[in-house]
Amino acid sequence: MNLIEMLKNEVSPSVISSLSQKAGVTEDQVQTGFSAGIPAILAGILKNGAGGDSGFLGKMLSNVTNSGTVSQTEDLLGSGDDSLLEKGKSMLGGLFGQDSDAVSNSVSAASGLSADKSSGLLAMIAPLVTGFIAKIMASKGWSMTDLLGKIFESKAEISAALPQGLGDSLGLANINMPNVEIPKEVIPEVEVPRVEIPKVEVPKVEVPKVAPINYGPSDDTKSGGGFLKWLIPLLIILVGAWWIMGRSGCNKSSMSNATDSLSAKVDSMGSRIDSAGTAIKTGAGTVASAVAGKLNEAGDFVRDLGAKITKKLADGTEISIGENSVENRLISFIEDKDKAVDKTTWFTFDRLYFETGKSTLKAESQEQLKNITAILKAYPNVRLKMGGYTDNTGVAAVNKKISNERANAAVQELVKLGVDATRLEAEGYGPEHPIASNDTPEGRAQNRRIDIRVIQK
Repeated sequence: MNLIEMLKNEVSPSVISSLSQKAGVTEDQVQTGFSAGIPAILAGILKNGAGGDSGFLGKMLSNVTNSGTVSQTEDLLGSGDDSLLEKGKSMLGGLFGQDSDAVSNSVSAASGLSADKSSGLLAMIAPLVTGFIAKIMASKGWSMTDLLGKIFESKAEISAALPQGLGDSLGLANINMPNVEIPKEVIPEVEVPRVEIPKVEVPKVEVPKVAPINYGPSDDTKSGGGFLKWLIPLLIILVGAWWIMGRSGCNKSSMSNATDSLSAKVDSMGSRIDSAGTAIKTGAGTVASAVAGKLNEAGDFVRDLGAKITKKLADGTEISIGENSVENRLISFIEDKDKAVDKTTWFTFDRLYFETGKSTLKAESQEQLKNITAILKAYPNVRLKMGGYTDNTGVAAVNKKISNERANAAVQELVKLGVDATRLEAEGYGPEHPIASNDTPEGRAQNRRIDIRVIQK
């Protein structure tokens, strides 16, 4: 688990509720504030550490005492609003300096809050996040050097989690691991006295010589009994051969039938193995094409859609789509009469993106939504269900809520484009049913998605 996820796991529903009341914003906006604020504060700590200002960082994290105790989050939330706000503003000023406005504006854009509200929310979040960092440091036994090393290891994840453009403002890409002098422990030389080991004389023991034991055949076997030893097995073999030849003459057809049957079974098994091999190769190819892609600057996973093709629909409409696109796979499923509707066949939208922490569709999502609309108009009996999903960061209940809102937002957009609302359903599943690992930014981006399932065709 990376450092961002460790910190997000510290954000409990009670913290979100309490901070929502103090800052005068919704709980969703608090959650978005943490999603943007945590990587921003980690980037600020790394930037200060790389600049050699470890004194400020030590003072900021002074709630970790020599005994390793940590100030409780409840103490921070229990303090007055002005006290928490002023403490946070002081921290942000020390962390970001002239970049404080850029950080506040980025959080404002991500959360949809005004500049003042966003600035206040971020200032209240800062002491809580540093408190969580201090708590983790105490539990892990990390020093300041260890913390800077862990943040540097997570630099790629931090950059991907920052609001768009903030990484460039902070110069995160150009920050290198600070050179920290670790004092060498001097081990005093200890003179080990030499110990004289007395020589011990071992007396020689005479081992009596014993004649070798011969386990081979005795000379008795060379007498007349040796002839009988070979004669009896020879007679048995001759009698057995005569009996088998007689039997084979009578049961020639049975033997032939058995041979033919065995051969047919071997051929059948070979065909099944070939079929299984083909299926495995086909499945492997499908999986490989499904995950091919990379992250863009906004942190969205952009899939490799393959070559552009023109697809003619049942009503004569032609649409231009990628060979590996969800539209192409959806049309193939609808037109294939041998593929029955079930509850397990889902198709993942590959060009449907939302604003961070919101259910607002990005402009680049329109092309795919228009293609889906054209498909539904060409196949009027088809009904679809939209499933919304998130990664596993943050609070599960909040993730499920936003996944449901995103699935319904996709449905509403299709309705605006002319699809009958009765042909569409929506449900949010939160972090359930991931299609990739949540341990990497690429995997988490793939898990933040909208899937579609055909429920009638």
